[in-house]
Amino acid sequence: MRRSLLILVLVALVFGAPYAAAMMYRAIGPWRTVAVERDGSRTRMEFDQNLPRPDFLPVYPGATIVQASQVTAVAAPGGFFALDLAARASLDDVRHFYTAALAAHGFAVRDVGTWPLNAAAARLLGMDDTLIARRATTDDQVDVQIRTPEGLIPARMIQIHWRKISESPPTPLPPEIKGF
Repeated sequence: MRRSLLILVLVALVFGAPYAAAMMYRAIGPWRTVAVERDGSRTRMEFDQNLPRPDFLPVYPGATIVQASQVTAVAAPGGFFALDLAARASLDDVRHFYTAALAAHGFAVRDVGTWPLNAAAARLLGMDDTLIARRATTDDQVDVQIRTPEGLIPARMIQIHWRKISESPPTPLPPEIKGF
């Protein structure tokens, strides 16, 4: 146990926490759980690096899948999905890749920067950029959060979330993308 922890710390320092997390999740393996809500309904959660993804969501070339998850509940029968990736790529390369890939699948993509964070909070939380993509015809929304690089051999986390717009709580958008 102690040796495994030391290895994870060294991997995090040299290659970045995303790669250490990928190693840890691979060792843990897939798992599922069910939560019983106050009203008696059930929320199902599944965690597995190999969960299926929709065709509109490519993995960044050369990236390592850190973890994927899926949550389904009565309030969100379509599910809420997350995919975390570790990549050695520039901010611009990741931004351009996901903007082009999602636009090619009919999404309207907006770069909202680090909104709703101010510059100091974004720096503290390691946030470089956020893309919000919506495809009204299929009721889909994809959020791509691009984190700042870390480690001696820098790597960055790319966190992608997707869900049905109609099943999401209404959230304010920055003024430049209202009505989007």
